[in-house]
Amino acid sequence: MVKDILRRVLIIIGIILIIFGHILYYFDNFKLFRVRSYRSVRDHSFIITTKNQGWISSLLYTHSRAYIQLQQNTIGKIGKRIDVERSDATTLPLDYDYIQNIEDDRPLSYPYSGWECSNTSVADVQSAREYCILTNIYYDSNLDRYYFYENRTINQRISFNTPFGGVNISIISNVTFLRTPMSVILKRPVLVSIPPYLDYTSGFLETCGPRFWSLAECQYHASYVNPKTIQLYYTSEMFKVHPFYWNHYQQQSDGTYRPLRLWEQLMNSMFSIYPLLICTSFNNRTVMFKHMIFPGRQSPRSAVWGHHYLERKFHSYPLPTLHYRRAYLAYSEWILYHFNLLSKFQLTSSQQELQKKRQIEQIPMCLASCSRKRQTTPSDDYTGEWIVVLNRRGHNNSEIYNANELVQALLTAFPDHSNTQLRVWPEVFYVDDNFYQTIRMFRSIRVLIGVHGVDLSNSIFMRPGAVLFEIDPYGCRDLSFIFRRWAEVFNLQYALWIPSTGNNNRQDEVCLHESQIEVNAKEIIDELKNSLRNEIDYRNGYFKRALDILNDLSIVDRPPSGYEDILS
Repeated sequence: MVKDILRRVLIIIGIILIIFGHILYYFDNFKLFRVRSYRSVRDHSFIITTKNQGWISSLLYTHSRAYIQLQQNTIGKIGKRIDVERSDATTLPLDYDYIQNIEDDRPLSYPYSGWECSNTSVADVQSAREYCILTNIYYDSNLDRYYFYENRTINQRISFNTPFGGVNISIISNVTFLRTPMSVILKRPVLVSIPPYLDYTSGFLETCGPRFWSLAECQYHASYVNPKTIQLYYTSEMFKVHPFYWNHYQQQSDGTYRPLRLWEQLMNSMFSIYPLLICTSFNNRTVMFKHMIFPGRQSPRSAVWGHHYLERKFHSYPLPTLHYRRAYLAYSEWILYHFNLLSKFQLTSSQQELQKKRQIEQIPMCLASCSRKRQTTPSDDYTGEWIVVLNRRGHNNSEIYNANELVQALLTAFPDHSNTQLRVWPEVFYVDDNFYQTIRMFRSIRVLIGVHGVDLSNSIFMRPGAVLFEIDPYGCRDLSFIFRRWAEVFNLQYALWIPSTGNNNRQDEVCLHESQIEVNAKEIIDELKNSLRNEIDYRNGYFKRALDILNDLSIVDRPPSGYEDILS
């Protein structure tokens, strides 16, 4: 009897010790994830949960809805210049009512010229402190020369600044100095602009971005550009500096030009409903620009970086970081509007449901393997909040060598592939020439994992607080400065992964920018879990900061007064 009792006691003690051993084992394996936002569930997995009730705080949700309504009432006043279908976007026909031809038998009137300049908010660069709007400027296309016609020549200004340098204007008091009679009047104001840089990042962000906010401020709109009032004009100077820019433009039979890059065609139609003009558009005629906008020299440094690349001949508009944040937020929202895509502050249907029910977000994550997984296939709806692995195509590019392996590891780590709150895009994503589809996709990305390159520029369309996870080649840590800075400007969270050794286990610190990268999927996923925790913890802060910046009109430049009717 005593032996039986002792045997049972020993069995019970043994069971307790086994259970205790298992607890210690799992506690040791899970200690990395013992944080407030995680709780354990079945199948050795975890669920990310938000601490707040709903997707964001109730007060912030009210503010975001008020902003979206205000945006619809404001930017909705302009007509979209893009015809959007489910899979593509095309430009609408251009408006050719911008030019007045002068008949030979008509009496000519040569109005006197004028100009007015205004300081901008930039206080640290002497030559960048102005916008200038000139009226009735004459241009002899045969001589490639501009004229300022007036009845006096005392203390007249002859040089005005543009992003590529100064344009000199000859002062005349007698129209007989014009080589040929005036035959054309350009009725619409022209922005003396520069063509977008050759690579996508510099062209889309560093050229078209500054072009957007220069026009927005000149038009007194701050958050959008009205394409019905502006025509883009490229002088000869930028083509003298970079003659290969001509390869990206095709002259039409009427002398106007058509951009050959598909993304630039779409962007130009958002800026102006009128065709692009270049100095060679006028066929040796003398024309009069009714209004010319000179946006200023704009600084000896490139946009956002805070320093200047010496090999770049054209300079971008200089702003403090706070101004950059507001400018690029407005820029991205304006583009989303033209493509009939929702604001970055608009919650998805699943997020709105959480907000309405005041429920917490739950996202299963596996430590090792899960017994049950729900498979999915790519969808062109882009309705989910996706974790996306972005790679680069082709040889001799820095690309993720084992990108497919990383995708499969992510699919294992996030087992509920039908979860619309967060799920893995089930194949490697590549950016192609479809600008519209690219923007659609990035608008729905919550975590972007991508190798350093121009495609990361599209992170401008990601929601504030989303995660930009950059992968750089071995030895190329300095490259991270570029997109770390962009992430700051775009109000994104940032993470970085670099291999501990180079290809063939090389140990030197030489940066082979275009080398292939083999990633460690486990290290990526472990870092991603921490990034997602931060994304949840800081979500309200990023949202609120972005909304506050976008609504702060005190950091918007002030253009010359008296031109509201012309440029509005």
